[in-house]
Amino acid sequence: MTSDRETLRLARAAGVVTDWQDSHGRARKVSIDTLRALLGVVGTARGPVQSVVPVLITATAGEAFHLPVDPRDASRVRLTPESGPHVIRLETRAGAGGLTARAPHEAGYHRISIGRREITLAVAPRRQQGPADPAPRSWGLSAQLYSLYRPGDGGIAGYAALRDLVASCAASGASAVAVSPLHAQFSADLSRFSPYAPSSRLWLNVLHIDVDAAAAMLGVAINRISSRQADKVSLVDWPGASRRRLDRLRRLYQQVLGAGTLQDGNPAGRDFQIFRRSGGAELLAHAVFETCHALLYGRDSKLWHWRDWPAEFRHLDAAAVKRLAREHTDEVAFHIFLQWLAAKQFREAAEAAAQGGMRIGIIKDIAVGADGGGSEAWSNPERLLTGASIGSPPDAFNPLGQKWGVTTFSPSGIAAEGYRAFIELLRRSLSDAGGIRIDHILGLQRLWVVPDDADPAAGAYIRYPMADLLRLVALEAHRAGAMVLGEDLGTVPEGFRDRLSEFDIKGMQLLWFERDGRQFRPPKRWRQSAVAMTTTHDLPTVAGWWMGKDIGWR
Repeated sequence: MTSDRETLRLARAAGVVTDWQDSHGRARKVSIDTLRALLGVVGTARGPVQSVVPVLITATAGEAFHLPVDPRDASRVRLTPESGPHVIRLETRAGAGGLTARAPHEAGYHRISIGRREITLAVAPRRQQGPADPAPRSWGLSAQLYSLYRPGDGGIAGYAALRDLVASCAASGASAVAVSPLHAQFSADLSRFSPYAPSSRLWLNVLHIDVDAAAAMLGVAINRISSRQADKVSLVDWPGASRRRLDRLRRLYQQVLGAGTLQDGNPAGRDFQIFRRSGGAELLAHAVFETCHALLYGRDSKLWHWRDWPAEFRHLDAAAVKRLAREHTDEVAFHIFLQWLAAKQFREAAEAAAQGGMRIGIIKDIAVGADGGGSEAWSNPERLLTGASIGSPPDAFNPLGQKWGVTTFSPSGIAAEGYRAFIELLRRSLSDAGGIRIDHILGLQRLWVVPDDADPAAGAYIRYPMADLLRLVALEAHRAGAMVLGEDLGTVPEGFRDRLSEFDIKGMQLLWFERDGRQFRPPKRWRQSAVAMTTTHDLPTVAGWWMGKDIGWR
């Protein structure tokens, strides 16, 4: 076992914060036991070794950036802009540990070459230029999608209900509709349905598919659900309603296969094949996971987590996994089919926003993490933290701290691959959306990480490459013409909100928290760089607060 002093040194080198300040301003120290446990989670080195040229570096348009290459290579540095094939010599000067250059004024992914070596230069705009929204009193609604009520929805609202809500809000002059996370869940285990603990954040929740609308689009007949099953109830019956919907979707798929609708000769078939190809390896991996999970967990309830599967099924590229996928091609295709339907129906809701004249449109929510037993973790375990959960330290709202039971990106894991996973998540989330809300955006600077067998308070912050991540968020939002909203609530580091503002990322200001003593602070004194709202998904509703229900529950 390493000494305490060596543990502290290794932890700091790995980006684990050994001293921190709580929400009351008190200085705290992380225990040596916690540091030792977290070193096993994040490793003893962060990111690429300094002598290795990184895959991707970021910069802000027109500003200086550091190029970690041998200063003797200065005359060999060339830049190819994303917008054109012309190659230019990049003017550089020697600096500490490499070269310094000035980034192009054009935002985008440019290519730097030094001899045979290449680096992607991701240049963010100075301020993210989202959709124009000049109205001084723009407003919108947020909704937990599953809780909307629509006759015939079978107990869980879906993308058709979202389309109707968006059209109604647009007609009333709303600029945006924000929705709860729509991430993919576990089709083999319908008791797992938390939007904030998904199987994968890259793909959509297929339980929101409107089966009747899908059948009509595909030109096949399917029995309509009994109207009694759609009666409004006080709680959402996730397992029961999900089972009925998946059964209907499976019958729909069998009818579509029998009718030959998905063959290349039909318009729907061509569209399906285009979607399948564009989803690439990531879409196939999710569909294969769904198939493996159903077969293995279906046989033995102890095999819920992929780390408990037989060794030959724990890796996407394993021969046994490829063989299983070949033996169950229809099942794999079924899960791709579901993602295709979900994407089409979400796009219809987004089109309703545009047609209704919404300035922003639908704002998607990106959960801070994913379930460690899901397809996101199984497909690329080296990208994610293992052996720990993310959460938040004790504060006034949660005096025991929080442990959310989900994992997220490893800072060194995503940096080593040029942030490909993070960029892919942003692009998938921005698809057909007018904006994104980044859950717990504080995680772009630091995250509270708790070892699996520890209490929430026995965690520590680990650092993330904030400058790189913020620039990539701004760049991808700029390319999509979308706005970014960040949940900047909780123990906020000093200067954090100023950094968000540099990239025009909006914070959140909640009515409950805007007080001077016992008095609510007047809105004219709220921050201009934030979106004002009454509450959020994990705080009391207005009605619940007004009746004092939150006091009883707490």
